[in-house]
Amino acid sequence: MRFRPFYNIKVALVNLWKNGSNTLGSLFIMSFTFAIFGIVFIIVLNVNSLVKDAQENFEEIGIFLQDDISAASAQQMYDDLKNIVGVKTVKYVNKDVAFERWKEEWGEDAYLLEGIGDSPLPNAFYISLSDISYTKSVADIVNQYEGIEEVKYYRDEVEKMLTFSRIVAQIGFGVIAVLLILCFFVISNTIKIAVNSRRVEINIMKYVGARNSFVRGPFIVEGVLIGSISALISTAIVLGLYEYVLWSFGLDNVMSMEGTLMFSPMDPARIIADFGFIALVLGAGIGALASITSTRKHLKV
Repeated sequence: MRFRPFYNIKVALVNLWKNGSNTLGSLFIMSFTFAIFGIVFIIVLNVNSLVKDAQENFEEIGIFLQDDISAASAQQMYDDLKNIVGVKTVKYVNKDVAFERWKEEWGEDAYLLEGIGDSPLPNAFYISLSDISYTKSVADIVNQYEGIEEVKYYRDEVEKMLTFSRIVAQIGFGVIAVLLILCFFVISNTIKIAVNSRRVEINIMKYVGARNSFVRGPFIVEGVLIGSISALISTAIVLGLYEYVLWSFGLDNVMSMEGTLMFSPMDPARIIADFGFIALVLGAGIGALASITSTRKHLKV
């Protein structure tokens, strides 16, 4: 007997309908499991995005100058800074410009700064590094210059965030692995029930010469359908929950109190592009694998 895809789909749909309670139970468990997978996936992505943004913003050293430093000394310092190994760019920010930016960051509360008068902020150089690993060596060189009030950098904070990101990723991948194994056994159990319910029919098919692939075909399609439908349902659930969280807490744009770290949460559209695709592939793949394993063990073919 030849492989017939439409026959396999038809028989698989009939089996899913006949075993309605088992099918619904499997879809519910699989959808719930994939939804948890999606939540963990989004957490890991957002943490990684946060750390990446932090690295990009903190690969910078702020050099705040004393008020009495001469223009010639400041210019000489600027020229020297550009030649330090690890320095990508050097930017000078006048204290009056910095004060105006500070007012803009305060937004509606900027009127509270009107009584201050002259800018209380110092003139500053901002060094952008080619890599955050140069932070300490560059800072040590900069601290040797005269006329510097403070040198500020965030290497320790970024390293802590990187460590936290790795821990979150490891825990996340561990949870995801457990969830995928659970999905495998859920589909496997569903296929076993379907095989047992059709044992007489299968024996007759084998008696008239049906090949193993022909017998297994509908069960493989059944597993793929359960996995794929569950993936689609979970994607819709995760997308809805994520958009609700963003809307409820106003997380469209999160900024630290100092205004130095800008972090945009993961775009909901990426959930469909990333998680939706991954879940669909994994759901179909796990469904097919679980079906093949179940039929290999329980079909006398």
